[in-house]
Amino acid sequence: MAVKQNGVLACFTPTVTPYVNLTTASGTSVTPNGFNFYTCPGATMMSGKLVINNATGGAATVDVAIVDQTEAIQLTAAGSQTPAGTAFSDYVFTTNSYTTSVQADVANLGGTSTFAGGETLSWTNSGLPSAYQSCTATIVYWDSSNTRLWLRNMSHPLGFELSGDTNFTSSGGGTCSAGPTYAGTGGTAGNSGRVRHYDSRRGVIYFQNYEFKNNLNYSVLYDVASEVRELNNNTPGRCFGNEHRPVATTVTRYAAAGNTTPTTEFIDSTGKELLIASVSETVAEQFILKNQSIADNSTFELNGLVLGTYQSLYITSSAAVSATLIGFEETAEVAS
Repeated sequence: MAVKQNGVLACFTPTVTPYVNLTTASGTSVTPNGFNFYTCPGATMMSGKLVINNATGGAATVDVAIVDQTEAIQLTAAGSQTPAGTAFSDYVFTTNSYTTSVQADVANLGGTSTFAGGETLSWTNSGLPSAYQSCTATIVYWDSSNTRLWLRNMSHPLGFELSGDTNFTSSGGGTCSAGPTYAGTGGTAGNSGRVRHYDSRRGVIYFQNYEFKNNLNYSVLYDVASEVRELNNNTPGRCFGNEHRPVATTVTRYAAAGNTTPTTEFIDSTGKELLIASVSETVAEQFILKNQSIADNSTFELNGLVLGTYQSLYITSSAAVSATLIGFEETAEVAS
């Protein structure tokens, strides 16, 4: 279990503090208005206060929320899915299970594997930087009727941006191919991650993105020995290594016949492919501060904050205010 931290746990300045991902060009970054700038680690409770200082030269408006997700993904209406459903409750996203919008249409099947969930798929992409050319992903689901693999934990999100015929091998012994020789093949630069919760009344997936880092590394979330990125109260290390590749409503599909940008689909726990309608960072019920005006050259304090395991503090503003979370972490009981 990671060492508990205290003092300044996190800091963030909207429109200034950057994040990167493996698709951003070298030397570039994204400076978002809103971000989950602190997540309470596993088996931990955090107590503290949020201090927001405004020295921007004018009044600023700030929203703060406590969230359990990196994104809230709204499914398209059940009646507009294929095949059409009757209600969002027709779909199953099991808590803490994986869901993904990464898919690969393949051909030339061989070997002995049935491409079972949990197997590792491996291939080479010589078009990527040398450190990433040996690609891997984990199989979530095999749609045998459409020869489509659904995958998570891509070693590089552009792994399917291939220049020619490519052979894939699964750890279970299966083989398949994609490329110009194989009509209809191709793959998406989608997202994968964990399901924190599925609201079956409103059709919202509360999603924990595999490609997200704040003080925690979400690619190993729920591994309490590895998820904390920086120890020894290294505040700059925790705060200035942010990474994120947000879910979008369209996804790039790479194929020899030509790249396209279809509507993003996620797969549920039973193998249903579901279109999404919108993506947001928060939902209305999660805000603890909304449209708070902070005068120039003044400080606003939000006291008495308590976060449980994997709850995150989110702030958004169009102004470059300075947000600092001051507090301490302590061991919390978790369900056995």
